[in-house]
Order: sequence, then structure tokens, then C-alpha cells
Amino acid sequence: MKKLLSIAAMTALMTTAANADFIRAEGAVGVWQTSPTGTVSFANNSFDVVENAKLEDSTNMYAWVYFKHPVPVVPNIRLEYVNPSFDGTVADLTWDGKQYAGVSNTMTLTQYDAVLYYNILDNLFWMTVDLGLDVKYIDGNYNINADIVNNTASVDAPFSLVLPLAYVRGRVQIPVTNIGVEVLARGISYADNTVVDAEIKLDYTMDFIPVIQPGLELGYRYQQVKLDAGSIGVDASFDTTFSGVYAGLMVRF
Repeated sequence: MKKLLSIAAMTALMTTAANADFIRAEGAVGVWQTSPTGTVSFANNSFDVVENAKLEDSTNMYAWVYFKHPVPVVPNIRLEYVNPSFDGTVADLTWDGKQYAGVSNTMTLTQYDAVLYYNILDNLFWMTVDLGLDVKYIDGNYNINADIVNNTASVDAPFSLVLPLAYVRGRVQIPVTNIGVEVLARGISYADNTVVDAEIKLDYTMDFIPVIQPGLELGYRYQQVKLDAGSIGVDASFDTTFSGVYAGLMVRF
């Protein structure tokens, strides 16, 4: 009996190893229905992005692609893009000690990610685990177009920064199906700054084409972006979150 169990276990391991993906490219493009929450502060002023600035939910584009290779020392790479951008209109708003009327304001936090990662588990018993480093570039801006003492006024608070984030990805391929369940998280916290970017998703791959396999993905993404004024080079501080469902078209090679 023990020999039979040993043979079965070895057969499963060999089958899994044989099915492991040694060279792979995969990508997706989709939309993220995003809701903002939190506050923006400038000097002694602080306002809620929903209650005061009236920033509204928005639909934002995202894209990602990864490349995997068989060289053990060289990390694999994943590239990502997402562009959370929110608009709002409010009767009045105080910024830098000035009262603005008829305010149209916009908050944008465009993000580019370059992830270097290693496969810790590679399709072992239908499970995959990746660990690595995410270098995230944030190109942000808060903009006000308004009237001040009956004159048109415009305020821009642009900033940009690069952050190294810890990266982990786990995936389970449901046996005898083309459905996968995936969890992905990255983050960093230091001083008064915290950036967390996490998501969970289901995807379905259409394998009727042997080389190029299209697919669909549906998930939920959550971001926390808390940035202190001293870290981003402007007087404004952000303590915001963005979350919502997303859906996209995938392709695997």
C-alpha cells in the first residue's frame, strides 16, 4: 500500500512538472470601476474627497503583461499600468487658506509598475506562488479650476515618486476546468507613508486555440495611497483609498 501511494505521489509530481510553464507570456487590458474615499490636506486645511470635493466614481483603464523564462537566476518580469482619475464639482472649497467658488477639481494618480519576481511554486499541484519586488512609479496631481473674488483661478499640485513594494502572487488552477483563482498583493509602509495595492480575481481561459489562448478576468481591486507632504515634494498630503470591481480581456501565449 505504501509503495502504491509513493508511486501515485511521484506520478503526480512528474505530471505537474511536465505541465509547468517554462516560457510564457500573458497580458490583459480592461476597465476598473473605482470609488474614491479619504482626505486631501494642504497646510492647515483638510477636506474629504467625497463629502467636500465631491469626487465621483469613475471607470479607469488598466493593463498588465508578464514574461516568464526558464533561466533560474534571472527574475521574471511583470509590467502594469493603471490610471485612477476622479472629477468633482462643488459650490465652494478652501485650499491654502483661500475660499474658492464654483469649483471643478480633479485628482489623478497614474501608476506604472515594473515587477521583478521569482516562481517559488510553479504549477505544483495546480498551485503557483510568486515573490518579488514591485517598483511603482506614481505620477499624481490635484487640480482646481474655480472663481476667487470673481476672477478665474487655477491650482495645480503635481507630484511624482518611485516606491519599492514587496510583491506576492498566489494562484490556484481549479482541476479539470479552465478557471483560475488568483490573489495578488504588494505594499510598503514607512514613516507616514503607506501604499497598498491588492486584488483578487477569477479568470477563464479558452484553450480551443493551442498557441494563443484568449480569456476573461473578473476581480476586485483595492488601493490605499497615504503620502505625507514631505515625501512627495508638495505641501499637499493624501490619505486616500480606491476600490472597486474590474473586468478585462486576457491573452496567453
